Amino acid sequence: MVALRVLEQCRVSPPPTTGPRPALPLTFFDIPWLDLNPVDRLFFYRFPYSTAVFLDSHLPNLKSSLALTLNNFYPLAGTIRRSSAYDDRFEICNSDGDSVSLTVGEFENMDFNDISGYHRRPFGKLLLLVPSLPKSADAQPLLAIQITVFPNQGLCLALKVHHAACDGFSSIHFLKSWAAAATRAAAPPSPPSLDRSSISDPHSLSSKLAKTVLLQRSLPHHHKPSPPSPTLAAATFTLPSHQIQTLKQKLQSKDSSFHISTFVISSACSWICLLKTKVNDDDDEDLHLRRMAHLFFSVDWRNRMRPPPPANYFGNCLGCPCFVKASVGDIVDEKDGFFTACKVIGKAIEGIGDDVYEEMDGVIQKVIKVLPHKPLSIAGSPKLRVYDCDFGWGKPEKVEVTSIGGSGAFSMAESRDDKVGVEIGVVLPEDEIIEFGKQFDKFLGKCD
Repeated sequence: MVALRVLEQCRVSPPPTTGPRPALPLTFFDIPWLDLNPVDRLFFYRFPYSTAVFLDSHLPNLKSSLALTLNNFYPLAGTIRRSSAYDDRFEICNSDGDSVSLTVGEFENMDFNDISGYHRRPFGKLLLLVPSLPKSADAQPLLAIQITVFPNQGLCLALKVHHAACDGFSSIHFLKSWAAAATRAAAPPSPPSLDRSSISDPHSLSSKLAKTVLLQRSLPHHHKPSPPSPTLAAATFTLPSHQIQTLKQKLQSKDSSFHISTFVISSACSWICLLKTKVNDDDDEDLHLRRMAHLFFSVDWRNRMRPPPPANYFGNCLGCPCFVKASVGDIVDEKDGFFTACKVIGKAIEGIGDDVYEEMDGVIQKVIKVLPHKPLSIAGSPKLRVYDCDFGWGKPEKVEVTSIGGSGAFSMAESRDDKVGVEIGVVLPEDEIIEFGKQFDKFLGKCD
C-alpha cells in the first residue's frame, strides 16, 4: 500500500491589516454551490531535485509568495457563514486570524511519470495528492493546498477550492497570481476585483436561493455524498486541433443553422463515447437505446451580463445550467449520431436567454429535477488556460481535475501541447474506461 509521508502541515495567513477586512455577501451566482463538493485540481510539474532541495530552496519562497497573494485574494482565507445581519443570507467572513491550510508531503516509491500520465491509472492514487478541506455548515473554509514531492522526479501542487467562493476563472486567476509572485514576474496578473456590487440583484435572488438551500438542508434526505468507489480509474483523452477543425468544416457543410464550436464538438464526442460505453454494459440494449440521455453544463455569464462585471471579478459568474436531452439511440447512431449530438447541444446554447435573473430564478430546483436522470455534466473549460500556471518549473506536465470522480462528470481543458486541442478527463470503473478508450479511438478514426 502506497502511503503519503507528511513532512509539514502549516497554515499560511495574509499579512495583517490596520483595519478589519469587509465581509463579502454571496451573490445569486455563489449560493447554488454552497452544498456541492469543492473543486480539486492537481498540477504536476517536473522537478528533478531532492526533497531537501525543495524544502530548503523552494518551500520558503512558496509560503511567502502565497501570503502576499492572499493579501489580494483574502476571501480564500476566510469562511462562509450565515450573515450576522440577515437570516436568509450568506457571506464570506474575514479576520486577521484567517489562514489557508498547506500540507507538504513526499512519495518516495511512486513513479511520477505514471501518476501524471494520460493513460489509465487507479483513481485512488490521485486522491492521495488531494488536500483535505473540512465541511462545515457554520464556518466553511474555502481553500486547502497540498504539495507532494516525488524525489528527483517531480511534484504535484493540488488545490481544493470551495465553489461557493469562486468559479474556475477566479481560482486560476489566484493560482497565476501566486505563480507570478513566486517567480517575481515583471507583468503579474491584475489584482482581483472584490466589488460584489458588480453583480446587481434587483429581484433579491440571493435571498430566495439562500432560503432554498436552508430548506434543502432541513429535509430528511439531505446527506453528505458518498465517497468515490475505490475501484475507479482515471484517464485523459486528447482531441487534436486538426481533427476539431475537420469536424467543424463537416458540420458547417451539412448544416450551419446552429452554434458550432470547439466546446460543442468536444462535448458531443465525450457524450457519444460514454453512451456507447453504457450501451455495451447494459443488459437490455433495446431499452437503453430508447431512453433519454441528459447532458448539462453551467453557463458563463461574465460576458453575457449587461453591464458585465470587471474582467478580474473574483467570485462566481457561472449560472443556470444549459440542459440538453436526446434519445440514446439517436446519439449513438453510427451514421448521424455525432451530427445529432452537436445539433442538440448547439441549439441548447443558442436557446440561453439574455435575462440572467429569469434564468437563475429557481436554479436549484431546476437542477434537482434533472438529477434522477443521471445527466452527464462538464467541469472546467479550455478557456481557463490551466497550462499557463508556471511557478518557475516550466509549464505543468499535466493538469487533473479529481473532483469529477463519482460525480457523473468529465473535465475539459486546453491540450498541453496543442492549445487549440482539448483534453477530456474521465473517471469510470476500470472496465468502462477501457471501453470508453476504444470508443474514443474509434471516433477519432472516423475524423480522418
